[in-house]
Amino acid sequence: MGETGQSTPAGTSGPVSGKLNEFQRTMLQWSGLHPYNAVHVARITAVIELGGFARAAAHVLVEAGLTNYVVRDKGGVYRYEGGRVEVVPLVLEGGDDPVAVVHREMERQLNEPFPSDGLFQPFRWFLVKGEGETFVGLSYFHVVADAESIGRLLREVITAAIDEVPQPLRDGSLSERRSSRVPTGGPLGLLRRTAASYGKFQRMRQSFRSPDCPVNRFDNEWFGRSLDADETTAVLALAKRHGATVNDLCLAAVLQAVIPAAMWRFEKKRQHLSAGCVVNLRRDLPESRRRDFGLFLGSFSVTHPVPVTVRLDELITSVHAQTEEVKRAKLYLASRLEFRMNRFLFARQPLEKQRNFYRKAYPVWGSITNFKMDGFQIGEKARVADYYRAVSAGPALPFVIGVTGFDGRLQFGFTYRPDVIQGEIVRGIADRFLQILTGKEPVA
Repeated sequence: MGETGQSTPAGTSGPVSGKLNEFQRTMLQWSGLHPYNAVHVARITAVIELGGFARAAAHVLVEAGLTNYVVRDKGGVYRYEGGRVEVVPLVLEGGDDPVAVVHREMERQLNEPFPSDGLFQPFRWFLVKGEGETFVGLSYFHVVADAESIGRLLREVITAAIDEVPQPLRDGSLSERRSSRVPTGGPLGLLRRTAASYGKFQRMRQSFRSPDCPVNRFDNEWFGRSLDADETTAVLALAKRHGATVNDLCLAAVLQAVIPAAMWRFEKKRQHLSAGCVVNLRRDLPESRRRDFGLFLGSFSVTHPVPVTVRLDELITSVHAQTEEVKRAKLYLASRLEFRMNRFLFARQPLEKQRNFYRKAYPVWGSITNFKMDGFQIGEKARVADYYRAVSAGPALPFVIGVTGFDGRLQFGFTYRPDVIQGEIVRGIADRFLQILTGKEPVA
């Protein structure tokens, strides 16, 4: 069920072209195997009328020039043609458990392809009706934007829908797309980071590989977990007590949580465990580009022997030392070289080898991606009560955890590939992960 919202182009709307950065080109390659999408959902304390929402979404997209997108793998180029767009949100009844309906739809949207051949709209909208509330969902072709850009776009559209009267963009940065280029830090810095990247790769070669994928399938399954304010406070206190960041604590918790799932590594030559982390690179951009709409991400990984008897404080100390080195030398900027090399090698593999390529080239068991959405204000008529997020695991990861900070609480989205790691195992990892974060003893 849907209702159409249409908008004609503003005077400033028009074609904008550019080149994809290395992470975007890698995502585009992955989407050739299976949809590589992400989903954001905001829980709004108001009933949002469908027709008004459709018109507001269309108006914002046209004003921002985010319509009629074309992307080409050859040359890694994209183009927003701009112009008129038709928005037809999917509407779902929440029934007795609207959050469960939202979660099921988020998983479905992760696996739903965008028609990326030729011109298409890289955004899909859905609404889930609750009692006196509305869940507003935005699923998007991940190549176009990172979580920061999407959070601002979602806020703009919801605010416009609640205001009901079309207005110019409140956040003018949504229409700014100067360049997708990610800095390298200069020739000398690039050389140092390349050497450091090679050293990291050598350490990762000692890592135990995740289970192999026996079939040519890349489906995602997803579930969400939440911490209340008190539990979130406990997480922050635990990280502070160890002199580490919440990100450090999450990485350490991933390594410790997967121990029971990787017990047979002690029979193998490679026994270490590795976990990855996606990094927002906007601080490394020139000041004028830091709020541009687009995707500016890098990555790094941490590695540890992780014996069965390892203490959490030992893991946190090791992880913190590794992340401090990464931040001090900006080693995450070297990830563009890894993306390029892996993309080159991946393209030359048959499908039967592509499905297990990354378990050898990037042997991490899981990854963390952090996003803080505090300060999401949509005016006086309603407020955002909660925020959920789902990201694709792609062919590179057995599972990925989307960590979202909102209004003093932490939300977690667990995405995994069931053909690589069973759902029961992932849910056990999730249970241990959250108990470790909150300072409780992990379950057996």
